[in-house]
Amino acid sequence: MRPYKEYIDNEILVTMAQMDKPSKIFDYLYLVSDCWASETLNKLHYRTIVGYILNVTREIDNFFPESFTYMNIRVYDVEATDLLSHWPDTFNFINTARYGQAVLVHCKMGVSRSASTVIAYAMKQQHWSLDVALTYVRERRPIVKPNEGFMKQLQTYSGILSARSGCKISVFHMIW
Repeated sequence: MRPYKEYIDNEILVTMAQMDKPSKIFDYLYLVSDCWASETLNKLHYRTIVGYILNVTREIDNFFPESFTYMNIRVYDVEATDLLSHWPDTFNFINTARYGQAVLVHCKMGVSRSASTVIAYAMKQQHWSLDVALTYVRERRPIVKPNEGFMKQLQTYSGILSARSGCKISVFHMIW
């Protein structure tokens, strides 16, 4: 039992350390936990970089409404939560932000809700598969772990994006 306890203790320390800092996903997109976003954002140089905050929680308020443009998706981190219906709006919000200042995306831990939203964004923006987007985001924030319900929605979203891509190609070929 002792080796498992040491392993678990180490994993907890690694996870806590990763939650304490923002993870740069793209030049204009950071993924963070609520702890980092609420306590230190106004004090650090990120204040001059970040102009937009996407808050993917029901339980956390927007702490600096006078300083940032917010979008709040009020959802809980439970498998039955519908994130998929919000992704078109979050995609547009992030894309609007990227042409001015960076956007910071957070939930409580920066692990499931916000991470799923960032993965969905990467899939659509970069035309990536779910596997490629998930791997890419995890390389930048190893603690990313969407819950099972969000993973199913990401798989559905992947199918939607693939179908839309296929429709565009088919229409293009029909025209030419």
